[in-house]
Amino acid sequence: MVPRTAAVSVQQDESSGGSKPISPASERSYSSQVASSEQHDAMRCPIKKCHGLLTAAGRDYNVRLGLETWACNACGHLGFRSREGVIPLFRGGYEFKFSYGPSTHTITVVLSSAAVNLWGTHGVNDEHLAKLAAEWTLLCGNTNMPVNLGLPSEEFADFYLYSCGN
Repeated sequence: MVPRTAAVSVQQDESSGGSKPISPASERSYSSQVASSEQHDAMRCPIKKCHGLLTAAGRDYNVRLGLETWACNACGHLGFRSREGVIPLFRGGYEFKFSYGPSTHTITVVLSSAAVNLWGTHGVNDEHLAKLAAEWTLLCGNTNMPVNLGLPSEEFADFYLYSCGN
């Protein structure tokens, strides 16, 4: 069997706002908020009631941990992001372990069935939800504490509100 691939590109007309081709890789979703700093200059700050933006401090890259430091221009919060993204190691039920960069540190994400059901109504499956939570917790400045997205966890509400743009 010969594998077949096709490049997909859609040309926008003048009425759609531009003339650049759009590829599936350029589509944006929630994960674009925590995507590569090479693609984005700023992300929303994860701190409650802060309307600032996190910007990458290129010189603040920790080679040992594989994390970039992101600083908020309004409140001064420092968060982190892995250039390689979070890497799923394993899962057991609704508990997921992720690593990042060359570090031996891990992030544990524990989901509740309520979280999985709620996010399922938004079209997000449990693996993707766990990955988003791991990326969010790094932005919050947490590099190794477990994330518990269960009710009545405060993390659950914070993550949900951040993800919804509030």
